[in-house]
Amino acid sequence: MPVTSPFKLLQTLEASCRKNSSGLPVNQSIVDDWTGIGFKINGIPMLTKMDEINEILPPPETIRVPGVKHWVKGLANIRGTLMPVLDMNSFLFGSDTELRKESRILIINKMGVVAGLLVDEVYGLRRFKPEECRDEIDPEVGPVRDYLTGIFVDQVQRWNVFSVDKLVKTEQFIRVV
Repeated sequence: MPVTSPFKLLQTLEASCRKNSSGLPVNQSIVDDWTGIGFKINGIPMLTKMDEINEILPPPETIRVPGVKHWVKGLANIRGTLMPVLDMNSFLFGSDTELRKESRILIINKMGVVAGLLVDEVYGLRRFKPEECRDEIDPEVGPVRDYLTGIFVDQVQRWNVFSVDKLVKTEQFIRVV
């Protein structure tokens, strides 16, 4: 029986491992799903990017502020922070949101604008593949089209992609008096 040195044994073992290995994985880019929050304004299903919404809450008690636009519901104290609650249906379509148990506010903090956006209902988290996005904008949505960036379509309905970024850059949204 020949005596094999430990080095020779390691070389044989390495050669065997290399022969039977499948190689390194190929560098594949992994595309994350588009994740957003589903909600409804004036019966229109919408989505906004997950990172544009800080929190979702039931509508809080508000204190009316005199001299502001009709769509400003008032100021609310959210855990020690005073913020305006803005009725999105009233802002976009001119009629107040009918408060129901499904009504919610979406807390935003974008470009120095901290506010609660009152919406009809929140559907929760929605995930889509990026290739499911279409750059088209539904002409039937009325004045909300100025704040849309596209649509996603699932098996049930078309979701309009609402941009909080576009909203807070709009002069008529910023000017509440």
